[in-house]
Amino acid sequence: MSFFGRATKVEDERILHTQNKIYREIYYLVLAICLVSIGFKIYHYGYRVGPISTELVILFLQGIYYTIRGSSLGVLSDEVEMHDRKSKVPMKWKTLYFGLAGGVIFSIFLGLNSALNYADSTPQAYYYFFMVFFVSLMIYIPFLALLSGGTFIAALKRSEKAAEKELHEDDEER
Repeated sequence: MSFFGRATKVEDERILHTQNKIYREIYYLVLAICLVSIGFKIYHYGYRVGPISTELVILFLQGIYYTIRGSSLGVLSDEVEMHDRKSKVPMKWKTLYFGLAGGVIFSIFLGLNSALNYADSTPQAYYYFFMVFFVSLMIYIPFLALLSGGTFIAALKRSEKAAEKELHEDDEER
């Protein structure tokens, strides 16, 4: 302990573990409340984005916050390493696959929307679906794959740098 400097803070690991468990439970509670609210609003107001926009923003921003915070503390690279040890498919490939799947799902949605809303006959509906589907695939798959894969790789590199910096600082303290 020091009079003028910072006192070294001794923390009980049991208390920290219990606090982290409580924070995790709060996170899941907020997640469940958002999902229930989305379900209720879709049932009550129909499939519109307006009524559920607040919940969607909360769900979207919590993922962004976790990625930014985890990469700045160096935790993300450790999580990816632990995942890659247990899984046959590395995390970077899973992220890329989710981007590709998102592009395909979005393209199917746009193709169906065009076929159902703008076609006058069945052959025209098929033509509109496949035309919009393939054009959307060419546009959105590269965009979403690069967006998901690029942000993941950037966050991973930032996390690795933060972890190396922390290790370097620990070595200097000794």
